[in-house]
Amino acid sequence: MFTDLSPLILIHFITACYAIVAGAAIFLMQKGTATHRAIGASYIVAMFVTVASVVPVEATVMPIMGTRFGFFHVFVVVGFVSLTFGIRAILKWRSTRDAEWLRAHQIHLAYSYAGLLMAGFSQMATNPRWLVVSPFETMTQFWIAFAAVNALIYAIAIFLIQTRLAKGDPMRWYRGGDAARS
Repeated sequence: MFTDLSPLILIHFITACYAIVAGAAIFLMQKGTATHRAIGASYIVAMFVTVASVVPVEATVMPIMGTRFGFFHVFVVVGFVSLTFGIRAILKWRSTRDAEWLRAHQIHLAYSYAGLLMAGFSQMATNPRWLVVSPFETMTQFWIAFAAVNALIYAIAIFLIQTRLAKGDPMRWYRGGDAARS
């Protein structure tokens, strides 16, 4: 299953798998702790490696205007921007202690994680390599599966982000005093 993967795709796969586990751990743990910061930093690094490692890979689906870049490379840009905004927001929060910067950090990284899950589950739902599906007979079937998986994950992400992160005090997940030491 993995023997024919290029080194870049193998790096992409390994760091994405790590980021899925690290991201889940971050969402489940208390925020503002040393553990949260350490795992969060490793998530950021893993995600940057994940997105950077796929940039040089030639598109196999929907190349853009005859280049080696394709439709799915657009998501690399989205992932990079989401991570960058999330990092910028936490740095701003650390210098200003303005709760809205903390909220922005939480929201951007939640969308980063949602995008990671969308990419991973899309691969599982559309790529026969992962032994979840049989090869599609038509591109229409491929795109329906792709759209359905992504729409479901995105809808769940929007619901959770809007009901859990976008409202209320962004400090509510912090243990007393840990946030002040960040």
